[in-house]
Amino acid sequence: MRITVTPTQATFLALQKRLDDFGNGDFMKDAMRKAINEVADDTKNRLHSETRARYTIKASNFKKSDIKKKSATKNHLEATLKVVGPSLGVDKYKAQKNGKRKGAKSQVLKSNAMKELEIIANGKSYKAFMATMKNESKDGEISEHEGIFQRVPGARMKHNPQKEKIKEIMTLSSAHAAGVTYTQEISTDTEYDLNYNLLKHINAVIGA
Repeated sequence: MRITVTPTQATFLALQKRLDDFGNGDFMKDAMRKAINEVADDTKNRLHSETRARYTIKASNFKKSDIKKKSATKNHLEATLKVVGPSLGVDKYKAQKNGKRKGAKSQVLKSNAMKELEIIANGKSYKAFMATMKNESKDGEISEHEGIFQRVPGARMKHNPQKEKIKEIMTLSSAHAAGVTYTQEISTDTEYDLNYNLLKHINAVIGA
């Protein structure tokens, strides 16, 4: 997920003309740089807090430092925010392990309730379960991975055809969650905030 903070060409030219009229055209790029970086900083903080408010993603799986910011310079009047990362297992969000009769539960959106993870196929119930799986690398090293898993209806294990395969249940990546939050909660405000900050810095230059 990548966000670009930069003024439109029309805004740039209009404000450049305003400064030129006051004989302060040389200050334009510096005013632009300051305004863009302020908005980028505010957007980064808001993106992190509102994504955490919208989704149940655990703090350790989405830190503010996961949002990488590249600042604008006078020669490159554009700031970027970038969030990258793979899809996360549902246990990285709010989750509850399985009991004797109930499958494991999860809650991704805070506005939704905890939901038991279960699918019905061929008249059979496949309930999710929390477990720690062991993985062996090509060089023979053993590692452990905890997550919420589920049997795959009709697919057999290669080394044990009597049993059905097991797969981890995945959900949104932190990048996807942040992207949805930005689109639905923040994007409309970014342009307004940028224009406001630009005018603030331009007015400071001309003493308005």
